[in-house]
Amino acid sequence: MIMKTTSCLVLFLFAAIFLPGSAESAGQVRVARVKASSSYIDSDITLTLNPYGIAPLAALAEFTTRIPCNVFLEVRGEIPVQKNFMDESTEHAVPIVGLYPGRENTIDLALYRHHGTAEHQTLSITTDPLPDFFPTIVIDTAVPSQMEPGFNLSVFSHFTGEVSVTVPFLFDATGQVRAYFNLAQTPGQTIPFEQTANGHFVVGTGSTVYEYDVMGRLCNRLDVPGYSFHHDVREMPDGSLLAVVDKAGTQIVTWMGIVPSIADHMIQIERTSGKVLREWDMRALLDVRRNEEIDTPGDWFHMNGVWYCPEDDSFIISGRNQGLVKVTRDNQLVWILAAHSSWAESGWVASGWDGSGPSPAPYLLTAVDASGAPYPDDIQSGFADDDDFDWPWGQHDPMLTPDGTLFVFDNGLHRMFRDGDPYFSRGVEYAVDERAMTVRQVWQYGKERGKELYASVISSVQYLPLTSNRLIAPGVVRVPEDPSAKVVEVTYPAGDVVFEATIRFRNLCAVAEFGKYDIVYRTRRIPSLYPAIPARFTP
Repeated sequence: MIMKTTSCLVLFLFAAIFLPGSAESAGQVRVARVKASSSYIDSDITLTLNPYGIAPLAALAEFTTRIPCNVFLEVRGEIPVQKNFMDESTEHAVPIVGLYPGRENTIDLALYRHHGTAEHQTLSITTDPLPDFFPTIVIDTAVPSQMEPGFNLSVFSHFTGEVSVTVPFLFDATGQVRAYFNLAQTPGQTIPFEQTANGHFVVGTGSTVYEYDVMGRLCNRLDVPGYSFHHDVREMPDGSLLAVVDKAGTQIVTWMGIVPSIADHMIQIERTSGKVLREWDMRALLDVRRNEEIDTPGDWFHMNGVWYCPEDDSFIISGRNQGLVKVTRDNQLVWILAAHSSWAESGWVASGWDGSGPSPAPYLLTAVDASGAPYPDDIQSGFADDDDFDWPWGQHDPMLTPDGTLFVFDNGLHRMFRDGDPYFSRGVEYAVDERAMTVRQVWQYGKERGKELYASVISSVQYLPLTSNRLIAPGVVRVPEDPSAKVVEVTYPAGDVVFEATIRFRNLCAVAEFGKYDIVYRTRRIPSLYPAIPARFTP
């Protein structure tokens, strides 16, 4: 791997620095120094590829200038990446992201002051190809004039034969990977990898939350003993973190007796100290035995997503095995959006870890049509559907749109309490009337695609703010035959496809058990690869 200036300057130092561990687990940091051709620059340029060991398509250029100036950077290519660093400084550390894999990249640095002519320094960085385990991205449809601009962040995990390793990557509208983060040094599937307001990414695994910047630098680590993270970590408006967790020592009473329970707690964490500010316990609110037949008895709820509602300081929580619930800050039920019956047709009987609490049934929303009329009992119970209404089944990733509708990925797992057809997944939106305690389906996309978008597990949706388009991302389709993930952007409300990508998995070491085949946990469209890099970057 060689880094040089295109003006034939002399490369006089090249070094490869290896972090502890294998190349795959820790990555390689490569450093080169080149002489500059700009009269502004009075030092050699130190180029470091993958400076923090986990982001092979990021680099850092460090140099000094004779006079204070700004730097405008461009990574050239089919879809260029640009950033203006207006630091007016003589000491420069310029982060470079958006490099193409497996090719020579051309980077232009324009050095300028508030007046005068800019001087250009052109650099070249050659990157390694993507690792063999990476999926192949095929662009099926792209209508740039109607698409939300930005890059697709797909939280990808692959199985090595021993462990599942998460490698989130960002790809552009042409299907080119422009950044990835190899999280092999963290244990197990490290999900979800969500972006925060400062442009960083947060992820929880084990009892630890990690926070990385776009360069792959570990900016924060929070150890929270007594809890195990999985499925969701979200930023609150005050900067604290909301996390879906297992709590050590929790139990429920099932037909098997007393068993440990998992995935039924949520906590709020202070961002700097890791202190747990508040805890929510779903066992106190819901019927822990309602759908125990469809999963292991201890995984009765399977909390997999949360959304904060600032208007009334409440939370919408997705439990794959039960439905969607809204709860208050003091852990009180507001409503339940789910079929009124259950796998055993017993309905919602009693709340509490041991079934000694009141029935949650009064909090069930009634499904109504466009005129406000309730649907028949078989639809309310979940044993039938209507062309204009169906409950969510095995759903993931709830969010509220600016119109106030509830948008969620409806996986279709055990739809209408069946093990077979109908097989389809969809993005679906509901309008909830809390005063009337009713719910109306207002939009969906996916049912018409059938098995093409059917993902029984994981997956995500996103409201896209500039276009009002909807992004629907099944995370693993057709397991184990021809496994892939999908990223589908459609117009709203017409549902016209303006972007569709198929992420075809390699599945090099896959077996049938979940966690041992390739997946994309979620996909988000983010507007920039430089989401919040400050004007002055400090390495």
